Amino acid sequence: MSHFATLGLNGSGLTRTPRVRPAKRAEGYLDRFDASTLWLDAVWHDGAVVLICPRLNNLKRAVSSAKFSVDGTSVRPRFTRYYRHTLIHLPAEARPASVAVQIGDWHAETVVNGPDTRHDGCNVLMTLSKDNHPDWIEDWGRFHIAQHGADAVLFVDNGSQTWGPDQIRPALDRAGFRNIVLLSTTLRYGPRGLPPFLNAELFLQTGVLNALQFRFLQGARAVLNCDVDELVMTPGRSVFDAAVASRQGFVSFPGRWVHPAPDDDGWPAHARHTHRDDPVKTCPSKWCVVPNGPLRGYQWRAHGLERLPFAGRFQADNAWFYHCRNISNGWKSLKRTQVRGGTVPDTELQAALAEAALPQRSA
Repeated sequence: MSHFATLGLNGSGLTRTPRVRPAKRAEGYLDRFDASTLWLDAVWHDGAVVLICPRLNNLKRAVSSAKFSVDGTSVRPRFTRYYRHTLIHLPAEARPASVAVQIGDWHAETVVNGPDTRHDGCNVLMTLSKDNHPDWIEDWGRFHIAQHGADAVLFVDNGSQTWGPDQIRPALDRAGFRNIVLLSTTLRYGPRGLPPFLNAELFLQTGVLNALQFRFLQGARAVLNCDVDELVMTPGRSVFDAAVASRQGFVSFPGRWVHPAPDDDGWPAHARHTHRDDPVKTCPSKWCVVPNGPLRGYQWRAHGLERLPFAGRFQADNAWFYHCRNISNGWKSLKRTQVRGGTVPDTELQAALAEAALPQRSA
């Protein structure tokens, strides 16, 4: 099931191949690599149909010479290439019903989505998730509603096998969101490479973030990109207010790893993650943005905006997120004594968890 206008290459005789050479691929690389998606979504945005494609790699020549049409009318494509994705813009004064491509004798088409205005004016929490427990999802939502005034959520489920949309939506309802958009896609998340290509072909998350940007979020007040195992802290203000008040409508903030207490062997709910490393161990930044603000037009990535110059100047003062180590599908296999060694109580985290009234929970 997919709630995106996704087009695969089935029947075309074409297959995407990795640009990462075999010596730099981790085990199982090809099994996780997306070889068959031409575009993830087709969205009408700013007078054009935008096709959000995984990086074309070896498909570049064939797709560059392809014929495109909207509602049966031929149009000239414009390509913009990024690190993990490519955008194809097709001019369309009004939203068309369909978009089609022809490469040689192969012809295929999809519907065109957007714009969707359900989140206009909202403080939106956004994530891509797979098989996260509904209690984790609920507590993640409750925290950001209590701490930041999040009133809407845009949640994309990546083909969960255990905890899918039928369990996710009630969890989001229980959290207390005013507006909920829940989407699904079964596309491959992508493989890990070896340094320096660790994330080079993780196509899905970047594609999803930008499809959501164009399709749902142009009218949002501000958007927080935050995973289910992450809890954002901006003491004395909300992260959404911080983004809106910033000169460029964008703030970023680093992460801090946190853990359950050394003597806690219970099920790893957020509320049990009360201890931090000493000294603090950091992880890559996350961000909050005003979609229609001064940085409109930049592409979104998991840890920042693509090609944003002097990115360090956008780091907010007194802002960070807690990265909960054991909120993980593989928590049972963690080397828990090693993870927890050298930790100390984090009183700010403990106070925030209490303020959000997150329960200890048990599996």
